[in-house]
Amino acid sequence: MYYRLNKNSFVRTVGAKGYIYSQLTKHDLVFDEIGAIFLDSLGRQACTIDEMMEKILPSFVNPPVDEIRKDFQEMLEMLTEFKYLASGRTPTECDANEICFSYKSTKNIKTETEHFEKDLPWQKCEGDTTRLFNDEHRKHPRIHSCQIEINNLCNERCIHCYIPHQLKNKRLSREELFEVLEQLHEMGTLGLTLSGGEPFLHPDFIAVLKKARELDFSISVLSNLTKLNDDILDALKECNVSKVQTSLYSLDPAEHDYITRLNGSHAKTMAAIEKLIAADIPVQISCPTMRTNYKSYKAVIQWAQERRLKPQTDYIMMARTDFSTDNLNERLSLEETEKLIREIVEVDTSYRSSLLQYKPSIPEEIKDEFVCGAGIDNICLSADGNYYPCSGWQGYPVGTIKEPLRDIWEKSPSLLMVRNIRRGDFKECMQCDERDFCNACLVRNFNESNGDMFKVSKHFCEVAKLNHRLAKDFMQKEST
Repeated sequence: MYYRLNKNSFVRTVGAKGYIYSQLTKHDLVFDEIGAIFLDSLGRQACTIDEMMEKILPSFVNPPVDEIRKDFQEMLEMLTEFKYLASGRTPTECDANEICFSYKSTKNIKTETEHFEKDLPWQKCEGDTTRLFNDEHRKHPRIHSCQIEINNLCNERCIHCYIPHQLKNKRLSREELFEVLEQLHEMGTLGLTLSGGEPFLHPDFIAVLKKARELDFSISVLSNLTKLNDDILDALKECNVSKVQTSLYSLDPAEHDYITRLNGSHAKTMAAIEKLIAADIPVQISCPTMRTNYKSYKAVIQWAQERRLKPQTDYIMMARTDFSTDNLNERLSLEETEKLIREIVEVDTSYRSSLLQYKPSIPEEIKDEFVCGAGIDNICLSADGNYYPCSGWQGYPVGTIKEPLRDIWEKSPSLLMVRNIRRGDFKECMQCDERDFCNACLVRNFNESNGDMFKVSKHFCEVAKLNHRLAKDFMQKEST
């Protein structure tokens, strides 16, 4: 039998552990040291077990060959069953047996592995992957994902955007982008997001996308889609992107175009979405909810779900990176926010399920947790050539593209300072009854408080209080 990684699967090493992720199922597994050795033998080219064993055996001292082969065979079968691998009697049969993303697919893809939980040398690590990564990154921060704004030029003027439009005049060169991608590859980064501005305005977008595929990243693209053409569409398909995320603010063209300040943008974005669907390219619909589209977002969510697109909404707006706050005029009032949260509780089954399992946190147990992953497992490179802890935090540079990324990640004083912030540093928040219902964010604090990341906007406190009250109402109702 021949085996190879499914084109939607990615293998990395995290500390001494082996990690495999599927951008198709969005599931992942972490293995111990022996499992890491086994995973490292897998590749994009179909190989026999004998060929892979040649890579594995030098990692062992006096290896019991038959025993290792048996264990490796069992792992290959498990990973094949759960679509991390493609297998067949020939490389061609591997290709034929591979499961790919399709809007029309009705095939059942297994994502659970309980019946493989037994005493094996390549034991799958117990526990939630996120928790395992948090523990590892706490000791050894690493760039698990990176967002690169390849240019910040944009043909839209969205009224809520956190980047001031007068600053959208920069573009990174192809050479600069290729060099950064090589550095990220060397550092074992998995997730790569290409964004703007509008990334399709960059003359080398396709070349950068293909370079990212060559270096084996799981690639996401953020675009308003108004500049999608056949060449870009073909490249997105060829490069097997994890998703293309776009914003659709309303099904009403006039309302959408009012938000983007670009006449005809709704028609172009909708037409582009249909092209992506026809090409079987995964699409995620983002519908930030603000005063203008407050009564329209549900129709967008329903429209997306009917087409098997993944929708999301967000009602917490962020002030601009230059500390101006006029865009917050579009932020929902508390009354509007309450109605929105009630609707979310009604339709979001995963959120309702999490509420039914809710247990209040204990301040002493969470005080040493990170506030977020900015600077811990992700970083952003902006079109101005500066690195930032995340894409929204563009008033706080931690290094420049002229410096080696590894040096920035390991030595930047600004980044190290952010990395040392813990939830316990917000004393008032630790004692607040709403702490479990507050989405704390250093960037929102920073942008809205003239550069003070420790000053929490009272609006967020009021939203957390509201969220907690509505959650309690739901939990009490379900318990009676």
